[in-house]
Amino acid sequence: MVLLRHISIALTAAVAAFGSALFIALNYFYRRRIWSPEAEYYMIKEEQEERGKRQVLVLGLDGAGKSSILQGLTAGDGGKRGHCRPTRGFNFMSLSAPACQLDFLEIGGGEDLRTYWTEYLRKTHVLVYVVDSSDRKRLPQAKAELHRLLRLDSQLPVVVLGNKQDKHNAMSVSELHEALSLGAVADDRRLFLLAAQLGSDGLIVSRNLQAFQDLILQLV
Repeated sequence: MVLLRHISIALTAAVAAFGSALFIALNYFYRRRIWSPEAEYYMIKEEQEERGKRQVLVLGLDGAGKSSILQGLTAGDGGKRGHCRPTRGFNFMSLSAPACQLDFLEIGGGEDLRTYWTEYLRKTHVLVYVVDSSDRKRLPQAKAELHRLLRLDSQLPVVVLGNKQDKHNAMSVSELHEALSLGAVADDRRLFLLAAQLGSDGLIVSRNLQAFQDLILQLV
């Protein structure tokens, strides 16, 4: 009798344990399928927010003026800019537009950081490549880095900014187009070359920046 009682207790415990496990499993199974208007709303809202964001990757050699361009975008029309230090790593800013939010991600152009450039192309909607128009000695290097990026994605829209046009020795847009061999990579992609400058007096040349903003919004 004692043996049967122990067996009965053991079976009861086993059934109870199995029942608890089954209840937990079923509870988890159905909990994941519980629908509510609030849950659906927040899920759709998150998806819409993600769809409403467009990433713009800003690259270029160190000293090209990438950070100054981004600072000019945030300063507003007629705004003044302060001293802008070179980016040692990453720089991020968002610009709200009626149709979407533009997330500008700038990565420094030092030799140690260029190896990371390609890792950010996959989620990029537009590539902005900034070139120092007055630095003729480094132009072949700027060209090589640009073509290296373009070989990885044949469809990615590209805006090349010929920066520092206010310098007396700056190359013209037509000279930059030839020096960068843009005609050789513009067959199957949307590629644009714009002149850009932030005046030496610290005043933003808003006309060029506005054209740049409008173009980015068309490309995304």
